[in-house]
Amino acid sequence: MCGTLERGSVRGPFRPGLGATPPYLAGREREQEVLRELLVDLGNGMAPGTQVVLLGPRGNGKTVLLGWLEGEVTALEDRVECLRLLPAEIPDETRLSELLAPPPWWRQIASGAIAGAGFSWKPRRGPARPSSEVLRARARRNPLLLLVDEAHTLELAVGRALLNAGQQVGADLPCLLVLAGTPDLEDRLSGMGASFWGRADHVRIGRLSEDATQAGFRRPFAQEGTEVSANALALMVRESQCYPYFVQYLGREVWREGRGRVRLRTVEAALPRFRRMRDRFYRRRAEELDKLGLLEAGIAVAAAFRGRDGLTRGELRAAIGETRPESMQAALRTLQHLGLIWQMETALRWEPGIPSLMNYLRAVDL
Repeated sequence: MCGTLERGSVRGPFRPGLGATPPYLAGREREQEVLRELLVDLGNGMAPGTQVVLLGPRGNGKTVLLGWLEGEVTALEDRVECLRLLPAEIPDETRLSELLAPPPWWRQIASGAIAGAGFSWKPRRGPARPSSEVLRARARRNPLLLLVDEAHTLELAVGRALLNAGQQVGADLPCLLVLAGTPDLEDRLSGMGASFWGRADHVRIGRLSEDATQAGFRRPFAQEGTEVSANALALMVRESQCYPYFVQYLGREVWREGRGRVRLRTVEAALPRFRRMRDRFYRRRAEELDKLGLLEAGIAVAAAFRGRDGLTRGELRAAIGETRPESMQAALRTLQHLGLIWQMETALRWEPGIPSLMNYLRAVDL
């Protein structure tokens, strides 16, 4: 006979994984406020007047923020529609138009409201209408939030059509386009030739502050009625490197180790499992670099960061140029994409995506 599980006893309060939204989203209050204000305008039928680009290395919570924003739409009581797209679904502009105006949507507005606006195209019936025309028709019907994750993988022609449509429609109709991608997304958007990206709100998402990391551990445990000692908390912050994915993973392992009280020995008992995961994670990053012919460049960058929190662009270029002088700029973009390096708000300073990854790379034997 199966026993009854205590509520919350299996999964716990932490959510490591592919963009899963944790019960407590730590350290993103400023970003949430920016997005919430735009969403409220949208719910009131106002044109946002801007679009949003979320930038950051992998594992820092861009997908989580998109999921949180999608959840916020439910509080608007059907005043806003939400459509989430992935670049893999959009090989060309025809498919983009079909996704923007799927058959269920057409059945919903079969009353002829769209035809009255001089627009009668339906999916798979004749040549596709421009994306901007389809998007405008939909935004006239109902305020629309359009989310695109992994936007750095958009095909150039599709991205150009989508960005221009978002800019044109969002200027005077309630339509908000939010793109999320790795730091090289800015270069990708520039290559699309759309003026949109330069005028959008660029929200940069890096590692958490120490205070936010402490809250990211302490608050979920408190919600489960678990007390965390100061020494245990300090060790978790140090081991996590303030990296959101590691916060969730380490938090889960510690929770599994001791659910009533978390002391220093509780964290120490969970650390071997966490470190094995972290080392596998870093090994995959090193393998990625090796497959791309950039392992030597990655090790050179790691060496340049030894004992330093940040590098100037010139110092970073010099480190990469020692190994890849013929393709230094392309190597720089790829290292950004992989999350090895990260340019924060200060334009002249670069920092490691995860500091302990630098330690791992410095120990790699070529």
